[in-house]
Amino acid sequence: AAAQENELVTFVAQFNGCPVLKFQVVNMLANKEGSEMVDAIMKIIGVKLKTKGDVITQSQYVRVNLVDYEHPFFSKVWHGVHVLDSNSTLLTNSARKKIQDNGGSWPSEWFKPKIIHDILDFEDLVVTVAGISSVSAVSGYAYKRYKKGDVLIGFNFAPLVFENDRTGLLEVDMSLAHDVREQQGGGGEDLRRGALKRHSSIRIQSSSVH
Repeated sequence: AAAQENELVTFVAQFNGCPVLKFQVVNMLANKEGSEMVDAIMKIIGVKLKTKGDVITQSQYVRVNLVDYEHPFFSKVWHGVHVLDSNSTLLTNSARKKIQDNGGSWPSEWFKPKIIHDILDFEDLVVTVAGISSVSAVSGYAYKRYKKGDVLIGFNFAPLVFENDRTGLLEVDMSLAHDVREQQGGGGEDLRRGALKRHSSIRIQSSSVH
């Protein structure tokens, strides 16, 4: 209980009681020497659609600010973090106003998967990463498009970086690149039920740890 209380205090102090949306980028050549990307940049664009009936009448593209969008030496795993606060372009206008009126923090009753999904205001998220090879000086580029249904509430990415017992070097376990685990303290959404209700481009496969 004490550990959970300290974690909550740290969370509130860092992001003023607002949750974050996290994106993971993995260097698929992380376990090979000379695979680093220099001056890497991550950019995220939110896609919003206005409809009239079943017809899309307008598309809007919004920039999504990240806590750290630059990585001077991207070698293994990189997490882009967007804070869902009163300035977030991914929340509804009414939600942003409510956060502002609440002193910049989320109302306590909002921390439920259904409420969070309801106040997220976008259709797709476009993630791009660009950088320069530290060996060849050739530019590299990656692109991924996510649907709103791909957002998993109450989960975090599984740890990927481990020490090789034989060499003592840090390596990335690529088999865990798409794995998530429920956040400490619980509160994660039911992935099996959520995946059936929402548009999603991901497949959920649960596993048990013994």
